[in-house]
Amino acid sequence: MSENNPETTSEILEKALRSVPAPVAIIGAASDGVLGGLTAAWVTRVSLDPAMLLVSVGHSRFTWGLMNSSSEFTVSLPTTSQVDEARFFGLKSRRDVDKWAEVDHVLLGEGIPALRHCTTRFLCRKTDVLRTGDHDCFVGLVIGAEKISDEKALPMRGADYAPRGD
Repeated sequence: MSENNPETTSEILEKALRSVPAPVAIIGAASDGVLGGLTAAWVTRVSLDPAMLLVSVGHSRFTWGLMNSSSEFTVSLPTTSQVDEARFFGLKSRRDVDKWAEVDHVLLGEGIPALRHCTTRFLCRKTDVLRTGDHDCFVGLVIGAEKISDEKALPMRGADYAPRGD
């Protein structure tokens, strides 16, 4: 391949994509009284005025269905001391366990769960859904934001979210 068009294997592509900085976020959703949530690293701001966030969720995730059925969702940014919570929401499925019954949380807006203890949490009104391969991107207008703690937010580190000494 030429310098302007490098050859890319799936292994190189995966390593390269993991180097893109990302937050760790706990996404909350609810529909018909069923609460769901998952850990997501594909979360970003997409507008300042009005304030909007985008969350990418895989089609196979239980929470994806709840987000499709609801007009709101939450984004909670855990602290560096909340690795266990981030792993819990990332490794367990609502199909098997009611995750929100296991963690301290609040209900925002139309009964959407969010972490009680975190650095920051947002309540978003869903404005658009973009289908992008095996994930959908949920775009939300921020209708509520709270800065809960001055502790640092937990960052994604490659394929894991264990904080490192900074």
